[in-house]
Amino acid sequence: MTDEKGLIPGQALGASMSRAEMVEAWRERRRARRSKPSEPVADGGDPDGFALRRWRRAGVFGAEAVRRVELLLNDLLDAECGERAVPDWALRTLQQCLDGDPGPQLPSAVRAVLEVAEPSHTVAAMTVIHEAGLPWLTPSGQQWLDHLMGSGATILEQDARPSVSEDASGAFAVQYAILNGELDGLPSALCARTLPWMPLGVVDDLIDAGVVTWDGEPWHLRSAEHDRHYLLARLSPEQVDPRTAVTIGWKDAVQRRQFLNGEDIEWEEGSRYDLLQCAADGDTSVLKELEYFLPRPLVLRLRRIQDGALTGNWDPDVLADRGLWRLMSALWEPKAAVSPGRSDFHALAALRYAYDVICAGDFKKARAQTDKLAAYEEGDRRQHDEAWNMRAYLALLDGDLDSALIALTSIADHHPRAEANLELIKRRRGIPRNDRPHPSNPYLELGLPNRSDVWRQRYRDLRREYADDREEAARLNRAMRRIQQAAQAEDWSGFFVLPLDADVFELPSVPPVTLVPPVEPMPRQTAPEDPADLDAVRRRAVTDLLPTLLNAPRRPDHQHRTAT
Repeated sequence: MTDEKGLIPGQALGASMSRAEMVEAWRERRRARRSKPSEPVADGGDPDGFALRRWRRAGVFGAEAVRRVELLLNDLLDAECGERAVPDWALRTLQQCLDGDPGPQLPSAVRAVLEVAEPSHTVAAMTVIHEAGLPWLTPSGQQWLDHLMGSGATILEQDARPSVSEDASGAFAVQYAILNGELDGLPSALCARTLPWMPLGVVDDLIDAGVVTWDGEPWHLRSAEHDRHYLLARLSPEQVDPRTAVTIGWKDAVQRRQFLNGEDIEWEEGSRYDLLQCAADGDTSVLKELEYFLPRPLVLRLRRIQDGALTGNWDPDVLADRGLWRLMSALWEPKAAVSPGRSDFHALAALRYAYDVICAGDFKKARAQTDKLAAYEEGDRRQHDEAWNMRAYLALLDGDLDSALIALTSIADHHPRAEANLELIKRRRGIPRNDRPHPSNPYLELGLPNRSDVWRQRYRDLRREYADDREEAARLNRAMRRIQQAAQAEDWSGFFVLPLDADVFELPSVPPVTLVPPVEPMPRQTAPEDPADLDAVRRRAVTDLLPTLLNAPRRPDHQHRTAT
């Protein structure tokens, strides 16, 4: 039963042994396989000795093996084939064997059928050949099939494994690497051969092992659109567009895009984007908790933002992120006039500071700040107009109507409300000093913009706060009465309008883009080492190695009698 090289099934290539040793080795292997429990095969009794002797010519030894081969041949006769038809001679050979006249051409006929049949038939047939111990395999094929079926050696020397031409798809190499935990040692060229067909779970295993990386652009090697998008998300997430992220169900990327787009979404409480939104709104109480959701570089950035609030100095890249301005304003409380020329943020902070100290009645600080704002002409024109308007209001409070008139004249031509203030100053100049009404805007005395709708609630809150301060209570009562009188007369023309446009004082309501973590690779969505995936690789390996597995039957010594 030797082949052309004098080898027996399962023996390493290049070894030699006597005929008696070959027969004994074949018997041992046959007894080992027959000792394993097998599926019931066919009813109808065992074949007689005459039939068994004829089946030996085809390399089928023993009654059990005959029954299993007969079932296999019946299945192959009914097997579905691909584009190529089964050769007529192969079908005649299969039928001839089933009709009681088996011959040595049977393995070749079986291989001819398997070459055009569906892969599932190949795997089923090779399973029968392996379990029944049929001597139809080449020596190397026997060794490879034993390895694939899990009954052979786990470790094979490099020269005992299939060559690149024999293992064209790389399935055997991947199977071997999986079984021996050597995925990280697979060469990139081999991975490129396997990527077009490999189960997605095994591709994920290769990604986790670090042998499939973004620079090889493996997504181009997959035919299924979902697979291409999935691998792109896993290896090059920054290239995934928002629509694709939705399609593949990539929740993290979708949420990140929604946050950066400023979409009005009720984030899950305590989640990353909920905390980021709170921080963007100026809630400083969440900053410590937020650190747990940020990578180390962004944690350090958040701490630098907090440290900058001690002096009002931040790095240019922090100042450039308008989404951080609310947080910076909540952290920083200026103690003196702010220089608006330091940055756009400082210009807005200076404007807001001037308004706040006016509402607080600290007119000395207000004058110092509005002087800096008026001198800064390179900033936003609307902010410049508000600064001159506040300067005019402070002059009004001081009784310096000429200065107020000059300040308003410079902005009245392009701001309707400033023109109304200018008219107020002109009317006031025509009234004797002792007959002039109180110059302040009562809404501002309550700390509110002109004609605010919430003045009543604000008045009540302040009265409770200053319940024991008679002087402050009198000031609040005066402001309340003036507002009521204006409302009854429906005439607010006696109040200096400040601010001209409240929106100019508003901090930007945009996402803090430089505090949002970069897009991270999509986590794997497949199970590691899924048995179904591993079985698919094994079946592919069996199918690919078919041409080198099957051979003409190797017959035992003529004196050998097989058991029936």
